[in-house]
Amino acid sequence: MDSEKQWEEFLRSGKIADYLRYRALLLAESAQELTPTEGQNAAEDGRRGDSRKGDGGE
Repeated sequence: MDSEKQWEEFLRSGKIADYLRYRALLLAESAQELTPTEGQNAAEDGRRGDSRKGDGGE
């Protein structure tokens, strides 16, 4: 993983710029992972949709 190498570089240098490069790589790597859809999240959390859509429940 590139983020691990960048983390080691940050630990060695202690520079904020190296930390920011590490975070950018980490975010890019996590963005490539598969995530569940919003519908699946809603079902798991017990939500029924957006309450602002006029379902009568506030």
